[in-house]
Amino acid sequence: MTRFARVLCLLLAVCFALPAGSALAADDTAALFEAAAASLQSPMAQALETGAYTLRLHETAYVPTVAPAITPFDELPAALPPVRGTFETSDAAVVTVDDAGRMYAQGEGQATVTHHAPAGDTAFAITVAADAMPEAIKAFVYVARREFYTVQRARLPKYNKYAKWYYGKKKEVGWCSVFTIWCANASGTEPLKEAPLTAVPASGLLLFREGQVGNQYDGFQKFARFLGVPKAGYLVIYGDLSNGYRTTHIGIVVEAAPVGGGVYQVTTVEGNMSNSVKSYTFRYDSNLANHTVGVEKGRKLQSNMSEVPQAEQSDPLTQYKLHTDHWCVFGFGASWE
Repeated sequence: MTRFARVLCLLLAVCFALPAGSALAADDTAALFEAAAASLQSPMAQALETGAYTLRLHETAYVPTVAPAITPFDELPAALPPVRGTFETSDAAVVTVDDAGRMYAQGEGQATVTHHAPAGDTAFAITVAADAMPEAIKAFVYVARREFYTVQRARLPKYNKYAKWYYGKKKEVGWCSVFTIWCANASGTEPLKEAPLTAVPASGLLLFREGQVGNQYDGFQKFARFLGVPKAGYLVIYGDLSNGYRTTHIGIVVEAAPVGGGVYQVTTVEGNMSNSVKSYTFRYDSNLANHTVGVEKGRKLQSNMSEVPQAEQSDPLTQYKLHTDHWCVFGFGASWE
């Protein structure tokens, strides 16, 4: 059983032990957050535990035994330390590996990559797939979850570490968009300004350095990457049905799973919700997609969010109650394809 599975069992045990309608005590909630944080693993840490790793076609990643830690983009070292040992692949048509331990995804399929180190051999089952999540997005989702577990829904000042990093000087403003930028940078990716960008970067990634939600929307719309179907690692932008305002808030999608009939169960991590970092889980109806409102004449925002059935509300750390009764999902910024 993985560390994530163990903490999930702990969360479920606590939930089912509570009488119906009860709330967790503050000490219990803190303990659950601490357990979740301790069990959260980076993608490479998961690979070290499971011996398996999925790599996107034509992408590169270090063999987990020599992979560097996730480092903020603005703190990346000029060079990595040398590695010891040699590397071997069972199928170079699927994945190759160089002397520094960097794997190259050459073709779809499965292969074994082995690190022959002085302390012994370590083998990894590598799966290469064209639709696998990019390395940078894996790190992005991990960092967002880490921040949620670290903050523990505590109330933060407007001038917090996210705003301080972005603005440099004291500026007390809404910071939901700033939170997404901070997480992108902390995951090792350089968020880009929208206005001067004339083409999608060669990496295929779109993560914008824009403190205004409307500018984030402009960037995704400019490159036809504002969509009606969610994926983990996408940005979700909310609209307000009460006044037709389409870019009222933004968050990071960390899970998105179809539940049938075009409906998805979506889990997010969002900054500046009641001056904190919170996670929400809700049902989203892609049949009532709003992402073309403002583009297609005559379309108006529709209510497309609903609560997860109570019997399926199993995680005491996420918020199952909707943000408000008048918000909707405007659309999703596709950070990757």
